[in-house]
Amino acid sequence: MTAQGEVFRSHLPVIMGDRGMVVAGHPKAAEAGAAMLRSGGNAMDAAIAAAATLAIAVPFMNGLGGDAIALYATSDGDVTAINGSGATPRAASPDELRKRGLTAMPQRGPLPVTVPGVVAAWGEALDRFGTRSLAEVLEPAIELAEQGVALDTSSIQFFNGAEYADLVKQFPALALGFGPAGGRRLGERLKQPAAAETMRVLSTQGWRSFYSGDLARKWLAEARDSGVLIDCEDLEEHATVFQGGLSISWRGREVHVAPPNSQGLALLTMLALSEVQPAPPPPDRSDPLIDPVAYLARKTAAFSMRDAYCADQRRICLPPNLLSPDRLRKLALQAGPAMSVAGGGDTSTLVVIDAAGRAVSWVQSLFESFGSGVVCPIHGLVLHNRAMLERLDNDPVRGLRAGFRTFHTLCPALVTGKKGVELAIATPGDHGQPQALFQVIRRHFEQGLDIQSAIEWPRLRHDDGREVMLESRCPSKWNDALAKAGWTVKRVDSWSRFMGGVNAIRKRDGLVMGGADPRRSSYAIAE
Repeated sequence: MTAQGEVFRSHLPVIMGDRGMVVAGHPKAAEAGAAMLRSGGNAMDAAIAAAATLAIAVPFMNGLGGDAIALYATSDGDVTAINGSGATPRAASPDELRKRGLTAMPQRGPLPVTVPGVVAAWGEALDRFGTRSLAEVLEPAIELAEQGVALDTSSIQFFNGAEYADLVKQFPALALGFGPAGGRRLGERLKQPAAAETMRVLSTQGWRSFYSGDLARKWLAEARDSGVLIDCEDLEEHATVFQGGLSISWRGREVHVAPPNSQGLALLTMLALSEVQPAPPPPDRSDPLIDPVAYLARKTAAFSMRDAYCADQRRICLPPNLLSPDRLRKLALQAGPAMSVAGGGDTSTLVVIDAAGRAVSWVQSLFESFGSGVVCPIHGLVLHNRAMLERLDNDPVRGLRAGFRTFHTLCPALVTGKKGVELAIATPGDHGQPQALFQVIRRHFEQGLDIQSAIEWPRLRHDDGREVMLESRCPSKWNDALAKAGWTVKRVDSWSRFMGGVNAIRKRDGLVMGGADPRRSSYAIAE
């Protein structure tokens, strides 16, 4: 039911197919991935083709200078986590930054830049799980960069908005590669010849050329001229990490996320708490599943867990039975406030399931809009600002340490059952990622909504403090319930981009069903 008591009907259809499917954060990316499946490629071939195309199609959200975290599942449901995040530079330390007069890590500029890991993640994941060459999977992205991506409504809103105008003032080189602020028209083509040329070098010389050799030296020289601390040794030492995923049993299924430094632990904790301490349905029946006050209690507890353990695994140790019922009950009672957070969630995602049942949930990002703002214009790179949330102190989890991976918001997820993968799901939205995934997963598996309806159902989000965001379609009676519990309600757009942009594929009885979020430019295509 909706707040008005009407039966909820999604306004986009559930895309269905008998073989494979791709759902991505832009139609061109979904098209590239689906074409790869139709030509005989597998799930990873399709995922990297879609991921590279996303880097061109929505360059303010992700790109060659960003990072990635993903999950891959075999047809039997065996899950591997792919950590394509990079380490902080060897020259970065709290002492070094304090010598520069800083008391906190800057939000943008050269100092929060870490080693960009997305290119290595594409290449190494393809080497390990794919069947096609890097040159083959990069071709759709290269063609799009050369011919130009037609700007859609979401891109127009960004390039004509205040955020881009402010960024261009601070980082004028952005306008050289992506045009001036304002005045953009729907369908106007954005060409990126420098990025196309870099991808062509990768096609001929391989992904390793981004980290060592002539290409690496040249783009790094541009970056260092802007003050970036990364050096050649930082690049050469980078490697994608492949390891087992983190999972829990939930409602007779297994939910898998990437282990720390990803914040996937927060999603697992929220789901586990929903079983250990199930909340009664709201007394007014305005929503058949979620009590907003109980939701926020779980979220606060889960993010307390996240902030204690989601860091480079060399600096934390996950206790055994971390998500046991007894530990969770104590956590729910003892949880303190989560760390102060900020950001809009400029990330791109895609999910793939192929005809054999192999699946990928892939998330890649510049962290915020155009990341650090630092541009390497000759090579078409904008570098991310992933170290922005690190602290210039000796905090055991968040204190900046040279050569370590930072805390990471990217949060891919897979749900498996006895017959393999049942759901591949991912969303942008920085600190809102586990929150959006939690709501959609429960809407689908517990409320029984089809995957598209579960995605379209109105959502809520909490970042920090006592303010909680509700989409304007949320039940109006939630306001009173939250106010009585000491929360302040901020109503946002009916289809707010702050609530993410969930991409999902549900597999059941040999059928794949895609859900694409209208809050962003998500799109589903069946093989």
